[in-house]
Amino acid sequence: MTTTSPGANHEGLDAVLAHLERLKALNAASGNDLTVKRRLLDSYFAADPAILTIRGRVEPLLIPVRDGRVIAAERLRPDDPSGTAGRYLLYLHGGSWMAGSAASHRPLAARLAQACRAEVISIDYRLAPEYPFPAGLEDCLDAWAWLAEEHGDAPLLLAGDSAGGNLVLACLNALGSAGQRRPDAALAFSPATDLDWESDSLHRKADVEPILDPELLPLIAQLYLGQSPAAALDDPRVSPIEGDLSGLPPTLIQCGEAEILLDDSRRYAEQARQSGSPVQLSLWPDMPHVFVGFAPRLAAARQALEEIRHFVDSHLP
Repeated sequence: MTTTSPGANHEGLDAVLAHLERLKALNAASGNDLTVKRRLLDSYFAADPAILTIRGRVEPLLIPVRDGRVIAAERLRPDDPSGTAGRYLLYLHGGSWMAGSAASHRPLAARLAQACRAEVISIDYRLAPEYPFPAGLEDCLDAWAWLAEEHGDAPLLLAGDSAGGNLVLACLNALGSAGQRRPDAALAFSPATDLDWESDSLHRKADVEPILDPELLPLIAQLYLGQSPAAALDDPRVSPIEGDLSGLPPTLIQCGEAEILLDDSRRYAEQARQSGSPVQLSLWPDMPHVFVGFAPRLAAARQALEEIRHFVDSHLP
């Protein structure tokens, strides 16, 4: 099912777009300094102080992963401990597989804890280019295995945005191939689903895209895979659209219509539905990349959180 939200409230959109356009200009001016680019992307949601003010409790966490390592994470709970409904959500942040963190996405993760009535575990998976594919995906899968072992009887969700949305859908493919437990529901916000970058919207929407540059996407994919790639671009763990999309859990994909990754969401959702999977695509006119993260300043983001609340409550106990 595809839904379009013609009644999306545009209150706050001008401020968000101005913020994103400034970030894009600063990113272009930063040259090849990855440290600077990472600091800029840490400010992705900082369009208004209200966005960065969160409700709920946050505590640091270490999650054991393969090879005896641990990864850092944050545990986020709603204000009211009884408001979790016994649910757990693993969150995978965005940032082009090279940036972002649990801290940078804390406002969105905290609001998802409220909307989903869940305890959210937001992880710092390894980033490229220092740790190319499959390092980040392995961390996500290991964190999922840990969550499933710790809370196997509870309703479990998996969610992420942009590159993190890609990792969510890649995890679904990998878990399905391995015959392992998949989440009871999944959420993906503006996911990249095809790293061959064959979606028409990459060019059709370039004039209205405030933050992403379609000319840089092949370079980003190259840096993600590394100098000696462990997989091809059409590997289902890299490009989720290439996987067997049958048997997926209920999945909500939210995407703005003013972003170049629009058709990545459209194509994935259509292919999944043709495979018999219950994937709901929700399109939002004039909204930018991962717009849901700009609540409460952006009214449409508040509406999107309500949609998430309804979706999760309709599929989970």
